[in-house]
Parts: sequence; structure tokens; C-alpha cells
Amino acid sequence: MVRALLAVVTVWAALVHAHTNHHAHGHSRARTRTFTLGYLTGSERLPDDHEYNRPGLSISGAMTLAVEEVNNFHPLVGGHKLNFTVAETYGQEDISILQTARLWISNISAYIGPQETCVHEARMAAAFNIPMISYFCTHPETSDKVNFPTFARTRPPDTQISKSVTAILKRFNWRKVTFFYNNSPDENFSRVARTIVRTLPRHNITVLATRSWGATYHHLYDKNPFVSMLQETYKDTRIYVVLGHYYEFLGLMTIMEEKGLFLKSPA
Repeated sequence: MVRALLAVVTVWAALVHAHTNHHAHGHSRARTRTFTLGYLTGSERLPDDHEYNRPGLSISGAMTLAVEEVNNFHPLVGGHKLNFTVAETYGQEDISILQTARLWISNISAYIGPQETCVHEARMAAAFNIPMISYFCTHPETSDKVNFPTFARTRPPDTQISKSVTAILKRFNWRKVTFFYNNSPDENFSRVARTIVRTLPRHNITVLATRSWGATYHHLYDKNPFVSMLQETYKDTRIYVVLGHYYEFLGLMTIMEEKGLFLKSPA
């Protein structure tokens, strides 16, 4: 995610660089400018919210680093500079929309973000004719360049993730699978999971069973949710498709090893 945000700012800086370079030939003595980026992030919680996981806490440092890298090591033509202003969304769509409008009033040059939601914000950016480059949102609707002509992303939409999963299964001719996924309300896996479940049957891949766990699992610290899910499905399943954080899979792998499912003749 940090690398994605660095890439976002670098790409936008390259566009500014090309634009200013194009105009520099006829305006060699034009005064330098500072282009302000509007950074939409969820790094804080509202007073009555004790559960929002604040992904911006682990991402925002990359914004400062990226702007410093551009200004110090990849200078724009004519001595132009970048800076950014932070707009906190608290992970709430209505606040994110409001902050999008406020940033426009403050005369920013581009949006970086938003995080959890992006459809209405991206539509506003299109109306304002301001670039919006998201490093987090995966909503597939914003891939429509007719309605969202100024929107770009560094994280693939849900539909692309489901296509990748489908391609792997078809490549190895795995036509029957059981699907496990993280269903925590604090994560963004549920929408992706729904897309996967809809997509697989269209490619003649049967989903034998679907199970989910309700909270992000930390191996050896939480009760292992995979124990019951595996017990209910392993006799009819050869291929498991699992959607969640990479570290959660330790619980599944441990239980599968204990049951001897990696042996040629499992118990």
C-alpha cells in the first residue's frame, strides 16, 4: 500500500512535469508554482467510534515521503514544487464527500485518495475536472471512463480480482471449489467475495460451499475459525479458495496439517 501511494504521487508528478515542460518553451521566465494535492485519508476515529481500523495510519507516511522525493530528487520543470493538504474522512462516506468539496474550494490541483468509498467522490472530481488517483478503493463502477473520466487507481477493482482467481482455476482445470472469506465489517473483503461467488459459476466453476469468519483472525491469539469450517467441508473438497489477510491463512494451514490433508491419503 505504501508503494502504491508513492507510485500515485510519482505518476501525478510526471504528468505535471510533462505539462509544465510543454509550456516552458514559450514561458521560460514564468514564475514558479506550488501544486497542492488534496489527500483524502481515514486516519482518525470519531468520538463514538471505537472500532474503525484507520488504515490511513499505516499509509500516510508515504504521502510525505513521496512529495519530498519529488521535490528533492525529481524536480519539476521550472522549479515548480508539490505540497499536500490532509482531509480526514474518519472512514465515513458522507464526510469523504464533504471533504472532496472542501478541497475543491481550496483550489487543489489533484486528489490523492479517497480510501473506503470513491464512487460519489470520483463523480464530483469529474464534474470539477480534477484528477483523482485512488490508492485504496476497489469499487468497479469507477472503471467507467464515461462517467469517471478523471479517476485512476493503483489497486485493482473487485471485478479484476475475481477475473484473476477465475483464470488461475481454469488454468489448472479446477472446476469445483470451496470458498472461505473474511466477513469482518471492518474490512473490505465482503464485496470482493460476492463478486467472486457471482463470477465463478459463469465460467463453469462450481462453488461447493461458502463459509466466512466474522472478525480478523490473529494466529495463536484468537480462536481459530477454520476448525469448524474445515470440519464441515473437507470430505467433499479438494480445492479451497480463501480471501482474507495473508497472516490469517496460518490458521487454515495448521488445521489442514493436523488433519493430514497434505498427505496422499488423508485421515
